[in-house]
Amino acid sequence: MNLIERLVKSSGLCVVDDATKGKRTVAEREFKRGDVLLSIPPLYSFPLSKEPADSQHQTESARCALCFLPLPLRYPRCSQCRQAAYCSTRCLSKHWTQRHYFECGLTDQQQIDKAAMKLKPEYRAYLHMVIGIGAMLQYVASTVPAKVPEWLHVQASAWNQLVSHRQDHSQLLLKQYGEISRVIADANAGPLRFTSNGEEDLEDAAITALCRSGCNNFATYDMHRPQMSGYMCSPLVSLLFNHSCLPNATFVFSNGMQVVRALEDIGQGDEIMLTYTDSLLPHSERQKRLAEVYFFSCSCKKCTHSTTRGRIDELMSRALEVSGHMPKLLPTDYARPPAIDPWVVQLIQPFTSFILETPNELEQKMLEVISTTDACDMSFAAYQHWLECQDECLDHLSRGSTDANMMMWACISSLYVLAFYILAYPPYYSLIGFQCLETAKLLWNSLVTITSIPANFQTIVCKAQIVRLAQCALTILKVSADPAISTPSNPSINSQIELLYNQQNAS
Repeated sequence: MNLIERLVKSSGLCVVDDATKGKRTVAEREFKRGDVLLSIPPLYSFPLSKEPADSQHQTESARCALCFLPLPLRYPRCSQCRQAAYCSTRCLSKHWTQRHYFECGLTDQQQIDKAAMKLKPEYRAYLHMVIGIGAMLQYVASTVPAKVPEWLHVQASAWNQLVSHRQDHSQLLLKQYGEISRVIADANAGPLRFTSNGEEDLEDAAITALCRSGCNNFATYDMHRPQMSGYMCSPLVSLLFNHSCLPNATFVFSNGMQVVRALEDIGQGDEIMLTYTDSLLPHSERQKRLAEVYFFSCSCKKCTHSTTRGRIDELMSRALEVSGHMPKLLPTDYARPPAIDPWVVQLIQPFTSFILETPNELEQKMLEVISTTDACDMSFAAYQHWLECQDECLDHLSRGSTDANMMMWACISSLYVLAFYILAYPPYYSLIGFQCLETAKLLWNSLVTITSIPANFQTIVCKAQIVRLAQCALTILKVSADPAISTPSNPSINSQIELLYNQQNAS
């Protein structure tokens, strides 16, 4: 039994052959919602950075090298390489113990930053990722095996098993990868290796590595809000888990670890699946992205319109025909009296009951609600309009606006966004939890600030609704995130919800 097979088996999983997919990973035992299915550090990862003003300046760290949370005004750095920055000494110490003790100095960051300036900004992350992967693989190959952490042996072995799909990539993308590979060869950032035997032309091997990483990398997101925080290559997770637009598992990036968790109860023999694309996208857009980036088409139950979820997706996708039409209640002027479509409330009420009380036929209720809703109100364009409306209102409020209508429109747009998330994602998906918390906070601010809540909103902007949404947020994020994680500048989800409760009890 090799290292990968041993780790998979110890996690209660099993890889089996599949006539359609090639292979699939199934549960060897039952898992409960929220259970950890797999936990492993990525082969390579890096947080988002501030772009340098020109080639004479080094890329500035914007986030912690371990947890990827934003850096405070003053922060510690690795005393040896002076490149890795941390939000706290705790993260510095943990990162050193976990991996930085051997990563430190493997590559010359100044040389990489200088080389990156030769590329367009959108391709610089590719450069950093592939150089990082090459350095890690070189370290594994050139180090006494006993000194290499077992997890790194596993990730390196999984990398060698990933399919590059180089022959399937467009000539335009291969040309762009060729440009990046030439920059890599000229960067002189340190010794690199992209294959197990090391017998390779560096430029050609870098192109294959770019193809391989391009269809297997992951984006990471904050544990406190749905905001992108960095990138990682985790070949084992890419190798094991197939895609579904309605997955039964998800992952979080927590303290340098990729942690895969169950989004629902998983029975013995059930396949475990992640999502490779945004499930909120219309069916045709999802299929297009999957074909262009991952080179397959999806036939999950959300993409099969004979199922309830598939029928919901079909009804939402019909709105592509009217995507140019604005949702009828979208405000063009925030002085306009606030209003909300009944379907939004009719959708959120059974959802909160599903999360907090007894399981109900949520999908069927969702289908009944949207079956009679105008197509222009259900489109992906409508979601984008409401998301922009929410962000604009939040921007005004963050700058001190106390306009009552603005506050109410912030609440309404947040409720619309939550309704779209409920329609698109599994019930315990983290984005839904984050949006429940955001909505609860907006409702509370409106309740304590607005002198007279409009009569038609008094059942929405009320303590009972705020408590239910906060409880939903905590219940969901316990499953799909880590609500206890905090830093001095980033209060935990637990503390945010506790503060919300305390404010209500004191009022």
